[in-house]
Amino acid sequence: MFFHKMREQMKIIIIIVVVAMAGGLLWAGGVSLFGGKNNVQPAQAAAAVCVVNGQAISYYDLYQTFINRLQQIEEEQGLLPGRAYEAVRFQALESLIGSVLISQEIDNRKLTASKAEIDQEYQNIVDQFPSVDDFKLQLQWAGLTEDILKARLAEEIKFDKLKQEIIGDIPVSDQEVREAYEQVRASHILISPETDTEEGWAEAEQKAQDIHAELTLDNFAEMAKLHSEDSSGEQGGDLGYIYRGRTVPEFEAAVFALAVDEISEPVRSMYGYHLITVTDRQEAEGEEFEKVRSLIENMIREEKGQEDLVAWYELLRANAEVHYTDHQMSAFNQVRLGNLEDAVHYYKLAIEDQPNDGYLYASLGDVYEELGQVDEAIAQYKLATEKFSTDFSLYMALGQLYEQADQIDEAVEAYLKSSELAPNDIFAQLSLYSYVNRLERYDEAKIIEERIEAYQELQNELLKAQEAATQASEPADEQVEESAPEN
Repeated sequence: MFFHKMREQMKIIIIIVVVAMAGGLLWAGGVSLFGGKNNVQPAQAAAAVCVVNGQAISYYDLYQTFINRLQQIEEEQGLLPGRAYEAVRFQALESLIGSVLISQEIDNRKLTASKAEIDQEYQNIVDQFPSVDDFKLQLQWAGLTEDILKARLAEEIKFDKLKQEIIGDIPVSDQEVREAYEQVRASHILISPETDTEEGWAEAEQKAQDIHAELTLDNFAEMAKLHSEDSSGEQGGDLGYIYRGRTVPEFEAAVFALAVDEISEPVRSMYGYHLITVTDRQEAEGEEFEKVRSLIENMIREEKGQEDLVAWYELLRANAEVHYTDHQMSAFNQVRLGNLEDAVHYYKLAIEDQPNDGYLYASLGDVYEELGQVDEAIAQYKLATEKFSTDFSLYMALGQLYEQADQIDEAVEAYLKSSELAPNDIFAQLSLYSYVNRLERYDEAKIIEERIEAYQELQNELLKAQEAATQASEPADEQVEESAPEN
């Protein structure tokens, strides 16, 4: 159940590692691996969670990387359920394994970063700030020192050298560099068909033609606000600056063919008909272009060599001797590999180590479910809910297992408990309502429906309170403005 969903996400680990390497970012994943080796750590934190070709990765390294990764994910997606932490932890460990493997490869190839190379990269960063004092202030805010930054830059330089050895001297044409630099600022009016039929498209085209007949540079923004059927209409159709490769092909071909202040004929794409104008262009010429030409060329070369990097890392990872000393991580790895009986073994060992971790029982239950042993899965999830009695997601999963076992009364009871524990999670409530209603237990579904209505009423009350507070503050603001002395 849970693992079946999460295992798909593990397929992207190799890509994550290689992309991090391509961006010179792997040092950020393992602070004590690259530059913090002399830190004094408690014995438990220094213990090995994994050994890669004889080199240990400590629990301290894993904890630091896991926290950083978790914070990044939650900033983008919101708070994750406790069940997801195990997968994030394993992904963090795999990124550390990648860091170690690549660091070992750099040592094997005897790649180095000279003082001159490091100083040049360091100065390049300093030059991006208005002054040296501004740079030092930003460095302090980032919790870095000059020595730490230079150590990280040294790793990045060595990664770049390794990368170049792997992908080789891939040719990049002058035209490719120029097209990558070129960008246009564009506005458009989008007319979408009401139905995906020949008639619908014909009507959209005719409407676009009618608008085009009245369209001028002076009224373009107003016409976009009146007629455009995407969010850019609110900004008068302004799409900002566009690089090649960022839009659908038909739109890209049209927009880069336009001169500044030229308006296109209707251009059809998968979204509808576009009326486009270009308000500014950045051409590949002049001093600014020459400053970044070599940088763009390297970026294109790296993009072309991405497949070679992935293939190289896959082979490196496959040939590595990786030994998981942490039972939970070993269990998760066995699930990822499809060795479910071995996963059961390691989860049981992990539970012996951490008998109060309810999520371990849930993970073991997921493995039993994949093995077709639903009764065992139910037993483990019951233990999980005993350990973590306030996690609605565990009761929801338990209810689904009861359904599989045709234990409908128990399933409904678990669903109701889940609903009780998640009064403010509208998506969970809607799912639970659907489950119970599907089982034709309409009285119990009514209970969940009432909770949904109570949530909606609460949201309406909060919205009214916010509006009232806003209205109450407006007269005070006006009074302050009226009483302000004139200069």
